[in-house]
Amino acid sequence: MAQRQTDRTRATADDDTRGIVHPAAGFEHFTLTRHEPSDDLRWAVDRFWIVRWDLPDGESFDQRIVPHPAVHVVCNAGQADLEAISPDDFERRLEGRGRVLGIKFRPAGFRPFLGRPVSTIAGRRFPAAEVLGSGVDDLARRLAAADDLDATTGAVEAFLRSLDVGPLPVTPAVNTIVDRIVADRSITRVDDLARRLSMSARSLQRLFADHVGLGPKWVINRSRIHEAAEVAAGATDVDWAALAAELGYSDQSHLVREFTAAVGTPPDRYARGSAPDS
Repeated sequence: MAQRQTDRTRATADDDTRGIVHPAAGFEHFTLTRHEPSDDLRWAVDRFWIVRWDLPDGESFDQRIVPHPAVHVVCNAGQADLEAISPDDFERRLEGRGRVLGIKFRPAGFRPFLGRPVSTIAGRRFPAAEVLGSGVDDLARRLAAADDLDATTGAVEAFLRSLDVGPLPVTPAVNTIVDRIVADRSITRVDDLARRLSMSARSLQRLFADHVGLGPKWVINRSRIHEAAEVAAGATDVDWAALAAELGYSDQSHLVREFTAAVGTPPDRYARGSAPDS
């Protein structure tokens, strides 16, 4: 079992940092470890993630996040909260010493657990027990008492299995559609995506509202912002006009507006701030 756990761990340095604003600066203040789910839970769970920090007295660090199309259950200090898919960026302040374990669900993976459209909880943070029952609080307390948090993902999986929830007929298909949006930069418009899927734009919007929580337009735009941020963080000389065209923006100023609204700073300034000597 211990060997299986190690094989399913992904090192932070090799991981995609999409959604973490200025990840290099963040990793100077906290560590991030991710674990793959077991095969039987892959329809629901994208990953388990663990953040640890240990800051000097009186020091704090604010990490800005540009969210993915996902619901998270976050276990921190013996409490379990549900963070629903949100259209807005947010910040987390780290102080003192701590650790958090989160469950990142697949884009359509939380809908079967919720039992109603994910759009009904979009943008909310509330006790996870309201959806998952009191057992999730017991789990959070067990995690808080564990010496090795990385070794607890088996207990988290056992809890999820105990809920006896399985995928809905469309769950895999919706997950695949979102994966396709993320992977294919040429998908920039909802009507184009709907044609590729041989369905109407309205049907696609209803499907996303029900199973993802926000519409396909938001998912497309957010994926392209993540792409732009990754480019900005990893390059010193970016042709923003060319990148804007590649990502489906009407022009460079359109990309700058959308990027600034989501990330909090224009892309060229973000790139300078991500440079090694910044």
